[in-house]
Amino acid sequence: MNYILTALLSCSPLAAQTPGGATPLPGPFQDPGPHDLDPVRFAVLGNYGSTSAASFAVAALLHELAPEFVLTLGGNNFPDGGAETLDANVGQHYHDFIHPYSGSYGPGASVNRFFPCLGSEDWATTEALPYLNYFELPHNERYYTFRRGPVQFFALDSVAAERDGIDRDSVQASWLEDRLRASNARFKVVYLQGSPYSSGESHGSQGILQWPFKEWGASIVLSGQDHVYERLEVSGLPYVVIGLGGQATEPFGPRLGGSALQFRGEDGVLMVDASDSFARFRFLTTGGSVQDYFILPRDGIDPGVSELIREDDQWKYLDTGTDPGPTWTRLAFNDSAWPIGQAQFGYGDGDEQTVVHYGADPNNRFVTTWFRRPFYLTHAGELEALQLRLLHDDGAVVHLNGTEVARVGMPAGAISSNTLASSSASGNKETTFYPFIFGGFRQGWNVIAVEIHQASVVSSDLSFAAQLVGLHGGDVLLPLGSTWRFLDTGVVPHGSWKDPGFDDSQWQAGPAQLGFGENDEATKTSQGHNTTTYFRTTFSVAQASSVHWLSCRLLRDDGALVYLNGHSAARFNLPNTTVRDSTFASFNVSEDQEVFTSTTLDPRDLVEGVNTIAVAIHQSSSTSDDLSFDLELVAY
Repeated sequence: MNYILTALLSCSPLAAQTPGGATPLPGPFQDPGPHDLDPVRFAVLGNYGSTSAASFAVAALLHELAPEFVLTLGGNNFPDGGAETLDANVGQHYHDFIHPYSGSYGPGASVNRFFPCLGSEDWATTEALPYLNYFELPHNERYYTFRRGPVQFFALDSVAAERDGIDRDSVQASWLEDRLRASNARFKVVYLQGSPYSSGESHGSQGILQWPFKEWGASIVLSGQDHVYERLEVSGLPYVVIGLGGQATEPFGPRLGGSALQFRGEDGVLMVDASDSFARFRFLTTGGSVQDYFILPRDGIDPGVSELIREDDQWKYLDTGTDPGPTWTRLAFNDSAWPIGQAQFGYGDGDEQTVVHYGADPNNRFVTTWFRRPFYLTHAGELEALQLRLLHDDGAVVHLNGTEVARVGMPAGAISSNTLASSSASGNKETTFYPFIFGGFRQGWNVIAVEIHQASVVSSDLSFAAQLVGLHGGDVLLPLGSTWRFLDTGVVPHGSWKDPGFDDSQWQAGPAQLGFGENDEATKTSQGHNTTTYFRTTFSVAQASSVHWLSCRLLRDDGALVYLNGHSAARFNLPNTTVRDSTFASFNVSEDQEVFTSTTLDPRDLVEGVNTIAVAIHQSSSTSDDLSFDLELVAY
């Protein structure tokens, strides 16, 4: 693809503008024009199975949205999966989707339209029999596959009680691999309760479930154990946690590298509309807002992922307890005397390929063990970032070419060879890889250097392994920091303000980041407590029909409507119904005001030559003391 990467300002004749706040923006969010995303419509729920008031609100929302069928991600029957609660928790809400249905809340469906997966609550009752007796599902009913139109679905049982196992070498995993590889569906959706990756504090990432889904052919993985909503991208595959189905929300822990969006403000439903070419995903809340939006092209996103270091690769290591000195993280450091071993490294767990030493005294073990691994980049300019998946027990500090790029389980400040980890890794954390994203790489030779610290000198075990991948960048159509025209006067522009050809020559112009109140703006906008501020710019594309998918990174405080060539392209933190210029954003995003939301837009809205992108940023209240906006577009 040969894209013209220059962003241009619009400069056509001035269009009429209308004062006040009466001009409505486009109403219920739709893809206008010829796009058809309706052949298959389904909803996804997690943690929904109860009789709480919130669970009734979620059920009401789902019925209003009228999906063809429903997937669930566990949390089917609180508190313990008992037969006496199952019909009230599930059938009361969704009997019209279930076939056969023999409960007491009305007629069932003529064909089954309800496809749950087992959760920990179901297994709390012997052999999950109430669940297995209540539903009639394909295969062995514990894990199964079915297809609707362009989408094939793969329901897994992620609970440790599963007799066919839940690790990547299990019978269940082998079943999944065979069927993913055999499927010719445009979209392959894997769903389960436990999350391979999650920033949720209560359960978090589950190492035992970190199977090579992308390698086997999955397009996306959906999970639901944590009571949060989160979308992540790990090694080129999207993972979505949908756990806001009607139970008390839970907090997030440290944000994982690859986390694109986090939300826990309100319960909701993930709605998916899939055609032969694209699937549209929206997280819609019971309060009526759109909190997430992204487009998945058929066969999934494929930014190009180059594996630079494998999980089981060799590393140089130092396990003498003697500090190697301040230069050990640099490429030029001489590690020729260090031994070489194969990951996984460690001691005490029995799963190590290379056992490292902890010294002569088991009651005074070495605090730190050091690891180094060089790698070569032939085309560094083609990479957008590096993503490291790190197994660490207990704490770790990661360096790239002599610069610290990640720290986990360690105190702040300077780190020495005697610095203890701030917490001990135990249980699931001992077998889980955690993702981190960073730059700082260069053409030619680079070196990753990792120091593993124990939380105590009597720690009984140590673990280390890592995978490093390069995330390829696409063609940048509109870079961060681009110049935008903006209107911040409180005067509502003409309804055509978002369209190509609108004359914005009387608007102000400046480079992003635009906004006020954070002291990090390149261009300050008015602090006149305007509900909505408007932004426009243009960019050029030489071969629009060659774009497979369109990546967008958006900084938005608080809500945002994005238009591409006049088409509604994305919506965040705003009502799903009519949005007017006076409409406030649904939630204050102060906790994430400097975090970019990564999403994907429909490339079919692109045209050859000059394209127009327009964004309306809505404040969450009339007294909001800050605003932030920037946007990047990358074509693949």
